Amino acid sequence: MKIGIISDTHGSIPAIRRVLAVAPPVECWIHCGDFAADANTLHNMTGQKVYAVCGNCDAMRGHTEAKPDCYLRLEGFRVWITHGHLYMDKTRQIAELARWAQELDQDIVIFGHTHVRIFTQINGIWLLNPGSPSRPREESHAGFVVLTLNQGQMPAVEFIEV
Repeated sequence: MKIGIISDTHGSIPAIRRVLAVAPPVECWIHCGDFAADANTLHNMTGQKVYAVCGNCDAMRGHTEAKPDCYLRLEGFRVWITHGHLYMDKTRQIAELARWAQELDQDIVIFGHTHVRIFTQINGIWLLNPGSPSRPREESHAGFVVLTLNQGQMPAVEFIEV
């Protein structure tokens, strides 16, 4: 199963268009917040299912249609989608997300908030952040990720720049 993952679009329709211009075929999309309303745009442009969560900037803008967390079961993996701001301290330590994921009995955490792409494993928990196609930070490049999940295999990730 191939899943397109995007986060921290911050209302940039041009960024979403750049993502879709280079995205390979995927079965669904995940939007990790900031702005969750952009998930509707993504759905309208692709016609595909989009799982979305809200971020810290969504609350400030009155975007309350998305929940802060989404839990999925995909290809045998327990997947937790969150923006991340509610589970990390100000230093943005992703180890906190891994700790929460263990408590919530999840295998994979897909999150945003930091605008920095990452794919790593901490204490058996896979942590994935697609970065941002509109406002990358630190050494990240603007982009998104395609996650491939096959039951019984390690998750595979392809970071794609836009």
